[in-house]
Amino acid sequence: MAAVKDLPEKSSILIDSREIQYFIRKSKRAKHLLLHIDCNAALEVVVPFRRKITLKQIEKFLLEKRCWILRNLQKAEEIARKASRRRNFLLFLGREVPIEIIESKRKRATAIPRTGKLIVKIPIGRKELVAKAIQRFYKKHASKIITHLAEKKAREMNVSFSYISVRSQKTLWGSCSPRKVLSFNWRLIAAPQAVVEYIIVHELAHLKHRNHSKAFWRTVQKYCP
Repeated sequence: MAAVKDLPEKSSILIDSREIQYFIRKSKRAKHLLLHIDCNAALEVVVPFRRKITLKQIEKFLLEKRCWILRNLQKAEEIARKASRRRNFLLFLGREVPIEIIESKRKRATAIPRTGKLIVKIPIGRKELVAKAIQRFYKKHASKIITHLAEKKAREMNVSFSYISVRSQKTLWGSCSPRKVLSFNWRLIAAPQAVVEYIIVHELAHLKHRNHSKAFWRTVQKYCP
């Protein structure tokens, strides 16, 4: 049996006539095989560092999770496609919101929501500040909305967490630490609310099940069918 260190960093598998590439990451903290889909719709398999795992075992695991993989890849790819479209719009909870840029004598760029659009006010000749203003807008509202939805779902699921961190994450939409800290990517606020709630329920379910067992997926299905 091949040791973990002998596994390739990247491979591919055929699932329902679709070739899917995936990355393999070794983790000293992981106790079981885990799946992640990052913000760029890339599939990652997390492999326990101290266990001997073969590529064949990984492929079997991927086939067992094929429904989850296909469903969530589709969601992630749709988010990525919409995010790359028309730069005069931004996505907010899955909706396209027009952006109106106004130059003024103010010294700082600000993004102000108005009915049906987002007004970005910038200093004269400083269009490079538009992106920063929009990012601040995203982060502010992502923290409020994700926290509100997580508190609501936690009550429904009868679980509790320590606190919520909404920040920039390169590879994950969300995570749950052993100390019951929930972390979410602020970019998630661009996704439809149903997707945001699914990610939240997924992480809250880890407060009951620290794995991706059948019991874990039953919990996710119960609160986010």
